[in-house]
Amino acid sequence: MKNLSGRAAFITGGASGIGLGIARTFLRAGIRVVVADVSREHLDDAATQLATEAGEYLLLPLDVTDRAAFARAADAAEDRFGRIHLLCNNAGIGSGPSMLTATYEDWDRMIGINLMGVVNGIVTFLPRILGHGEGGYIVNTSSMAGILPMPEPGGIYTTTKFAIRGMTESLRIALAPKGVGAAVLCPGLTKTRILDRAREAKRQGKAATLSAGFVEAQLNAMDPLLVGQAVLEGIERNDAYILPHGEFIDEVHAMHAEIESAFRTDLPCHPERAAFEKVRREMCDTARAQARGL
Repeated sequence: MKNLSGRAAFITGGASGIGLGIARTFLRAGIRVVVADVSREHLDDAATQLATEAGEYLLLPLDVTDRAAFARAADAAEDRFGRIHLLCNNAGIGSGPSMLTATYEDWDRMIGINLMGVVNGIVTFLPRILGHGEGGYIVNTSSMAGILPMPEPGGIYTTTKFAIRGMTESLRIALAPKGVGAAVLCPGLTKTRILDRAREAKRQGKAATLSAGFVEAQLNAMDPLLVGQAVLEGIERNDAYILPHGEFIDEVHAMHAEIESAFRTDLPCHPERAAFEKVRREMCDTARAQARGL
């Protein structure tokens, strides 16, 4: 999507970390920004940081699990800026309890925020974006954990992030005929509010072996502004994937090689089944080509 200056963006989880990095990058590109976040403390801090940026922005409290509140926030965004063209579903929570001991409540909380929060954003804003007919772009924040599964206790988190990745790929090809793009953002370690807790854990010597490594890595994580710039460039290039953390490329290649090696090519495939799959693939290839051409 080109010519982004003057457009308006709505960013969930926008008051800290990656969300704030996206907001600041967008403002510098002339994009008007709505920063929505559940934390009043984070919104207050974002107000201080954004005061140094040129451009127009609006700060809104929003719990992404509250669908009625999402609709009200969308109305407020349109009242302020008119048509919204860019939606960044970025809000989410990390880690969580082990899959081996998790309760229904643990699963519901992670899925409700990380996955259904994205769904709520799409259901709220997509009809509005399609309605104005001026094109648009949706960026859904997954994670490298949406491509490479995390060790325990990150299994529930991984579940939600894999789901966001698949949903976004399907959304991209569904939206192509409508002139709207979609991308999945899969970042690795990025400096966020987790950094504050990491520093405290290191100071107190409370980190376990794996956690200690995470603490040290978090202290040297990527600047959110670099992730924000990658998001902006990904939208401008109409990328399907936004992958700012190059350190994962060899691991992803190995995982794909493992998947490919697991395919059985010695078992029979009925000609009618093969014909059906050929038609399905042609349909998907056509849709992907259309999406790339936006």
